[in-house]
Amino acid sequence: MNKSNSLLWHSWARWGGERIRAYRVPLISALAVGFLSYMFAFTNKLPNYDDVSSLLSKGATVDSGRWGLELIDIIFPNFSMPWIYGVITLILIALSVCLICHIFRIQNPVIQALLAGSIVAFPSLIGTFTFMFTASSYGISFLLAVLAVWVLQFEKRWTPALAVLCMVFSLSIYQSYISLTASLLVLVLIWQLFHGEDVKKVLRRGVVYLGFLIVSLGLYYLITQCVNALLHVTFNSYAASNLQFEFSALPKKILVAYYEFTEAFRGDSILLLTNTSRWLNRFCVVAAAILWLLLAIRRKNRGAGWLVLLTVLTMLLPLAINCMYLFTSVASIHTMVLYGFVSLYVLFAILADQWLSEVEVPAGAARMWGQVSIHLMTLCMALAIIGNVYAANEAFLNLHLRYENTYAFYTALVADIQTMPGFDENTKVAIVGDFEDPYKRDTLYFAFQDVRRIAGTWGISPGFYSKDAFFNYYLGMSVSCISDEEAEAFRQLPEFAEMPCYPYYGSIRMIGDTIVVKLSN
Repeated sequence: MNKSNSLLWHSWARWGGERIRAYRVPLISALAVGFLSYMFAFTNKLPNYDDVSSLLSKGATVDSGRWGLELIDIIFPNFSMPWIYGVITLILIALSVCLICHIFRIQNPVIQALLAGSIVAFPSLIGTFTFMFTASSYGISFLLAVLAVWVLQFEKRWTPALAVLCMVFSLSIYQSYISLTASLLVLVLIWQLFHGEDVKKVLRRGVVYLGFLIVSLGLYYLITQCVNALLHVTFNSYAASNLQFEFSALPKKILVAYYEFTEAFRGDSILLLTNTSRWLNRFCVVAAAILWLLLAIRRKNRGAGWLVLLTVLTMLLPLAINCMYLFTSVASIHTMVLYGFVSLYVLFAILADQWLSEVEVPAGAARMWGQVSIHLMTLCMALAIIGNVYAANEAFLNLHLRYENTYAFYTALVADIQTMPGFDENTKVAIVGDFEDPYKRDTLYFAFQDVRRIAGTWGISPGFYSKDAFFNYYLGMSVSCISDEEAEAFRQLPEFAEMPCYPYYGSIRMIGDTIVVKLSN
């Protein structure tokens, strides 16, 4: 028995070693960029707003349609552990990158490395690591979304069912990665056209892929309704108000999806790209368009149908990347929801790798434009990766400073509360208002304003909604704060109006049987 088990593990290890050697460049690149970007978050506890109250849970699960997140407890217990969950998540994303390189047969090591860095350092993952209590679970969801695309490439009888299973479970953990799967499937069709696949076959596959997405969403919705009925659960207010799909509103939502895609490259977009990164991505898009055109011209003998389908698929890619806008309100879109945007970098990699692997080297102006585009694209991708590495570290420094300031603030506040006459274990505390946000008056905090919007790293501050959890978990004090709604009722009292704002004398007062702290008017 021991010998048999040893041989089994040996064969598995050998198979894994072969895969690692084959994809060592994207794997090493992903891990290297990942540790440069996120090591500070892995080795410190940097609470973002939800992470404070979810230190010992995975937050909203079944009541937000994430019943798979509840099942993940079997693998990842309910502890927001930055080191182990951070490393596991990074490994899962790195494996996903390797799988993407395999799906699209990306061979050039420089392109593999740049693609890996672009996906791992993308702001959506920065945001993911600020909610460490779900990070590893979302890593599984991301991998499953990519696995679904990989499985569909086998075109066997069993592959659709297995792909649907992967997609449904991915949706049950985090619904937003449907955009990653959808956009990668569009890229698969584009890749097949560039590699000489028959137009009719590609079109038929496109219909199959669309059917796969519809069936996956339908099955996920059906299972979700059954789970809710069995557990007597209804959607929480956030899910009920933001998750919405209506056929009548579909044309408008499609326009919104395209508009928001273009918004990432222009104006003052609050998501995805810094000002510098926006310019670098613009240059990448221009270079990609030139390569697309050159590659299409070199295949002009394939007919008008080939060119029309290639153009249509390319135009569908932004919609696939932003397909979450079809199912949810614009106001609820967080950077994490838009991780499918990295499919654009996959397109860059496909075009660059295809141009570099052309059997017949183009001559004249075509060769010159191709070389210029390749060098421009690779340089801009590299600079964008470096910029995102810095952005990640800025975001985590922001969280660290926010935590340190909030910790110091509440330490002093708790000491003041405890010295109030009549304070005992049954005393209720009302903390009313929000302390003046340092971002509005302090240049140090103001310096982080852009990156906190881009990556969703708002952090915590005095007056935030998870005060009870912060007192209990981070200060080791049991302070019974009444709800924010109940606390707001004190604003109507004349005694409250007479109080100055904290930390000045008289800003803490016993009103009735409640200690009231006035943070703002």
